[in-house]
Amino acid sequence: MTPRRPALRRLRALILPLVLSAAAAGAQNAQQALQDGARYDPDLFELVRGVFCEVPSTGSVPAPGTVAGKIELFDAVPDFQWLTSVVPAVPGISFGVQTLARDGRIYDNVVMTLTHPAFRDSGASTQSYVTALGGSDTAINAYTFDTPEELATGTWTFTATRDDELIYSARFEVVPPAAAPEIASACGGLPMS
Repeated sequence: MTPRRPALRRLRALILPLVLSAAAAGAQNAQQALQDGARYDPDLFELVRGVFCEVPSTGSVPAPGTVAGKIELFDAVPDFQWLTSVVPAVPGISFGVQTLARDGRIYDNVVMTLTHPAFRDSGASTQSYVTALGGSDTAINAYTFDTPEELATGTWTFTATRDDELIYSARFEVVPPAAAPEIASACGGLPMS
């Protein structure tokens, strides 16, 4: 029996670092998720952030809590050309969040709030509108740079809440065009060399 105890101690000595290493990896993943800038319940939603070149809208609906006073509608959810949260500040760039409800549930009366650096002309730093998420199809909430005052560099955050409960929060960093030239030039924001 004596020979087995040292083996057991060695086994414990080997297992403890593995457990600690796994715990550290889990903590690192949690930190990465926090640094990544998106908060949501992955059991309820799939969530993807990205950037795309502006696509024509098929209409609009009034949204008095926005600078434009309306939100644009699409026939189909645009595909993200870049899966990134870094957005160059150039006209014609669109960026946002695609969500898919895992259970197909429809979330109505969702308040979508967009916070961003203050616009130089209007001073606006928050915009909001009411929308719906979920169902059996992918939904998108996106923003397109249409006017020069909207090209405000810094942190932009989409936050979706329902009955004062967070559905998701997704952060983007809007940067000068030279900081993301491959995206800026693809959408016409920088001359091609």
